[in-house]
Amino acid sequence: MAGSKGVAVARVWWLVLWLVMASSGTMAAPLWFDNPAQRQAGQELRKQVSFLAASNVSHQFNELQRLLSQESLTLRQQSDLLTESYLLIQGFNQVMASRPIGGDLLGQMPLHLTSPEGSAFELASAVSQQRLVQLVIDLEPRGSDYLAARHWVEQLQRMVHLNWPQFSATRLIEPHQSHVEVEQIRVVLKLLNDFQGSVLGQEYDAELVEAVQRFQRRHGLEADGVIGPKTRTWLSLPPSVRAQRLSRNILRQSHDRRWFSEEYLLVNIPEFSLRWVTPQGERFRSRVIVGRNSRRTPRMATEMVSVVVNPSWNVPRSIVSKDLIPQIRRNGDYLAQQNFDAFDWQGERVDKTPQQWQQATYGQFPFQLSQRPGNANALGRYKFHLTNNQAIYLHDTPKQRLFDKPSRAFSSGCVRVQDADLLARQLVEYGDIRESQFVRSRRSNATQWFKLRRPLPVYLVYWSAWMGKDHKPQYRRDLYHQDGDLDHKMTIAMGGQIGR
Repeated sequence: MAGSKGVAVARVWWLVLWLVMASSGTMAAPLWFDNPAQRQAGQELRKQVSFLAASNVSHQFNELQRLLSQESLTLRQQSDLLTESYLLIQGFNQVMASRPIGGDLLGQMPLHLTSPEGSAFELASAVSQQRLVQLVIDLEPRGSDYLAARHWVEQLQRMVHLNWPQFSATRLIEPHQSHVEVEQIRVVLKLLNDFQGSVLGQEYDAELVEAVQRFQRRHGLEADGVIGPKTRTWLSLPPSVRAQRLSRNILRQSHDRRWFSEEYLLVNIPEFSLRWVTPQGERFRSRVIVGRNSRRTPRMATEMVSVVVNPSWNVPRSIVSKDLIPQIRRNGDYLAQQNFDAFDWQGERVDKTPQQWQQATYGQFPFQLSQRPGNANALGRYKFHLTNNQAIYLHDTPKQRLFDKPSRAFSSGCVRVQDADLLARQLVEYGDIRESQFVRSRRSNATQWFKLRRPLPVYLVYWSAWMGKDHKPQYRRDLYHQDGDLDHKMTIAMGGQIGR
């Protein structure tokens, strides 16, 4: 939106509003300034525009914020801009409401927004009925965290003008050591409200160690108090990027929660977490492993309909070509060692010598591979079947040691669940599955499907920032580059495992 064009659009709507209000004799001053309630509504609109501008979802909000910050505006000009703000936020909310969970929700930005039909008359009606404040508040993103997040975004926006330090030293800073960067670390942590002590001194003392540990926990790092490259990368993240990341994710959460049922499983991909949420609270929580960037776990709303005990693994062709063929080429005994059966396209089992299997990898490899149930099976002892056409499901894994990694993007798209046995037992109760039959199946190696009597909604979401229980933002690495950060160096710097 060019400024003059945007204001002209607002004036068209203002004419409609003026005619409605003038005929009822309700307008003594420009809208948003006629009385204390209207001024309160106008202030709320300004804050909503500022929050949306921070997210960079549409250049129209950035332009509105720029124009509204001009001190020379008359009340009439401000009123025009606030009216346009209301209409464009309505347009943004309408666009968001029309999009289901799935796909690159905010990656489709920036948007060019228009106001929904009837918005101006709804606004005029609210003014005449003296409910303008509530109408504007109803524009806010859903969720109890919005106001707390907006407060943080406002604080971060006030820091944008600062010359934010970039921490580039390579030496680890251990507790009680001295280092030239320590003084700047004190300043950054104080600005981010993780540290309340003095900003003077180059000694890495006990008080600052505790602050660094708090900071590390808020960013998904191992809270060991040692300052290394990953901690430095997060410390270097400028306020503008922090504000954009937080505001975008609050908008994403607001959108996703519109679809949630009362009870559901929630997988937050950047957090590497799974939660079973009920109206009474959390029933189950665990760590998960998600897809690497080249094989992403998709955002989706789906349902769990079955628990499979002792599953076999029918290997997708993409994994055969990318992962298994290189293994077979190196070791002709690989299929036998890992309990794989091979079948031709007619479904007939195929047997070859190790040398023949190695030779077969240099051709078209016209075979389907299936791994037999057992302790070595890639799906572990349990598969949690979801309804979707992307072959995405939750499952156990024999590689339990991977759950100890802070960053857990290792899979080919499906979600591996820690404590899968405990989840399966919980689902037996939830799904009215006969427990004795379930116990018998666990003692054997035979594959058995148990259908849940009632499907359990499952939401795979992408929230890389959110408000923690301490009312401070939590941040995680933007695994799939969904947040539109201006600082792409961070993505490169954090490309490895998140540690110190």
